[in-house]
Amino acid sequence: MTLSVASLGSGSRGNAFLVESNDARLLIDAGFSGAQLARRLDLLDVHPESIDLVVVTHEHRDHTSGIGVGARRWGWTLAMNRATRHACDPLLRGEERTRELPPEGLRVGSLEIDPVATCHDAADPVAIVVRHVPSGLRVGIATDLGRATVPVRQALKSCSFLVLEANHDERLLREGPYPWGVKQRIGGSRGHLSNRLAAQLAREVAHSGLGGILLAHLSSECNDPEMAVDRVAEGLMPTRWEGVLASAVQEEPTERFRVDELVGAGRNGPQLSLFD
Repeated sequence: MTLSVASLGSGSRGNAFLVESNDARLLIDAGFSGAQLARRLDLLDVHPESIDLVVVTHEHRDHTSGIGVGARRWGWTLAMNRATRHACDPLLRGEERTRELPPEGLRVGSLEIDPVATCHDAADPVAIVVRHVPSGLRVGIATDLGRATVPVRQALKSCSFLVLEANHDERLLREGPYPWGVKQRIGGSRGHLSNRLAAQLAREVAHSGLGGILLAHLSSECNDPEMAVDRVAEGLMPTRWEGVLASAVQEEPTERFRVDELVGAGRNGPQLSLFD
């Protein structure tokens, strides 16, 4: 295995992504209880103690619920920028191992971890690009994007696999059960990407070396996995992109996506996949 990625689950009730190489194992966010993290990792045949680093993108509880218990129970080291660390104080007791995630990034084994500032209503949120140094393959993880800024778009253009937010359908959000203020927050420039905006971003960053796109952070109230995949696939049609297009769900992990295999597969058109 050169480089792989899997979702442990993704949505408004929890998010965590597993990135692995031959010599390093990362979690990007840990937004589930300790019991749920253990269950979901076990489904992927991963022992929690084997996680080398947990990278925290921002402090919202659907991304951080398990960071404290994971650090104390399994000895996880938590990496986050200074503002996010301060915002996560209520989850931590001071005995956890933490390290700063600097703007220039850091390295664990063969994996380089580069943060990219994002536009979201959190202290100092980031997207993450993980580069496998020997192969040059990159995994981009970009959820909780109120809008796709120029730095985010530039970072994602180089990715070999992309985890991309497709949070809501705009009509379903307008007609949905949330109070108007919540709808404005979700659909605003510091909220979440709609299927339409995710399709636009996917179209902009698609290239022949992009082996797959995993849609993530779907709203259970205002979206549907099949709807999200269809909308993004439609947006990608003009690019003639060939790769795997899949949607993560909230309750269960996805399969492992082998990035090296996907990039070299030479697929004939998008292969669509849902996890439920």
